[in-house]
Amino acid sequence: MSLTQEQVIHIARLAKLHVTPTEVEHYQKDLNSIVGYIDILGNVPDSELQKVHLSIEHSLIPRLDEEHRDISREALLACSPQKIIHHQIAVDSLGIRA
Repeated sequence: MSLTQEQVIHIARLAKLHVTPTEVEHYQKDLNSIVGYIDILGNVPDSELQKVHLSIEHSLIPRLDEEHRDISREALLACSPQKIIHHQIAVDSLGIRA
């Protein structure tokens, strides 16, 4: 499977990218190589992968989410190099606008 220029432009719009015709050609080449690689992975026999998947699955047991009060809030805030205002760490403006 290979992507057309129209499909690449559609993907760019979905990603809110403004691309030039030269960039479309560049992205088309790159995306086609990625899709080709994924096609190759689709042909890999999965009989061996199932065994690996099961062994990993059993080792990923999440820890319990328990509250610990080993360190006081004041001690944690004292570790911050930033200014503390009303028991909170003051950060610079992030420049995010709605």
